[in-house]
Amino acid sequence: MSTDLDTVRSYDTVAAEYAAEAAAMPAWVSTEIDAFVTELGGSGRVLEIGSGGGRDALELEKRGISVRRTDISKGFVELLRESGFEADLLDPLTEDLADPQRPGTPYDGIWACACLIHVAREDFGTVLGRLAEATRTGGRLHASVREGEGEDVSTHGSAAAPRRYVETYWREFALRSALTDAGWIVSEVRLCVGKPHDRWLSVRASRA
Repeated sequence: MSTDLDTVRSYDTVAAEYAAEAAAMPAWVSTEIDAFVTELGGSGRVLEIGSGGGRDALELEKRGISVRRTDISKGFVELLRESGFEADLLDPLTEDLADPQRPGTPYDGIWACACLIHVAREDFGTVLGRLAEATRTGGRLHASVREGEGEDVSTHGSAAAPRRYVETYWREFALRSALTDAGWIVSEVRLCVGKPHDRWLSVRASRA
């Protein structure tokens, strides 16, 4: 995806540390997983964008969903493989999204939790459209982005191991418009709050 190189390098450098920090499942993500699995009827093959440390994929699999793990960060992909999982290095903006395990068969759903925040605004519609093209008619989408205006660069870590993340914020109206234009039917956009001042727009949608 059109994630800037500093953002990708930040994830590569601290993949294991980040995975440990994100291991606890936020309540709002757990709620979205339950809704997503229900909408899929408790089964199906899902493409996960931004698998990170693999937390969400494990929960989806516990509920009967088959997950293709992918990430743009080599650090996360290597971490997943070292943990015994199949995982693919994948940029959803430019690379083939077809499932190598099921050639010619579209996915039943897309899970993209808290990762599309790193897609530049001008590329967001393209990514959503490519995800729609990879999904069967009626297939489900979960995507979550930060609620707000404009863009931001957040910095974390230390001088020895700096982290720099470029993020794009969205308002609900613009988000719904981008999804509709890309071939998704939006059923709900929920405002979810994690940590204080950590506001997310969580999308439930289906492939038109």
